Amino acid sequence: MSYGETYKDRGMLKWGGFYLSEHTEMMEDQTKREENVVRQKPQMETATITKIMEEAVIKHKKITIQIEERDLDGHYKPDIIGFIQGNDELGIYIGSTKVVYDEIRNVAFSNELKWSDTNRFSI
Repeated sequence: MSYGETYKDRGMLKWGGFYLSEHTEMMEDQTKREENVVRQKPQMETATITKIMEEAVIKHKKITIQIEERDLDGHYKPDIIGFIQGNDELGIYIGSTKVVYDEIRNVAFSNELKWSDTNRFSI
């Protein structure tokens, strides 16, 4: 009896576990990417955008802005979050980021918790 007659190669079956773990990792990566996709917010009227930004300046409130720009996959970029630092005839400054008025799709007051609000939660 020769070696080839006694040994039966399982072929691709022996690699099944390797492919399964690779597939699982790929699925987890895809899920993470899908979770990070920024959803489209409703297009706001110019008057509403202006009113919210005026209140943000007067009351020094943090805002979130969704702009019209999208990535190559057609997904919206992450919101710009911060305080309005200034403006000119073309747009506003959130920190050092300039946001052109015509690119603003949606504006809302940021609902991030302040550090001082954390005592409301008990462990």
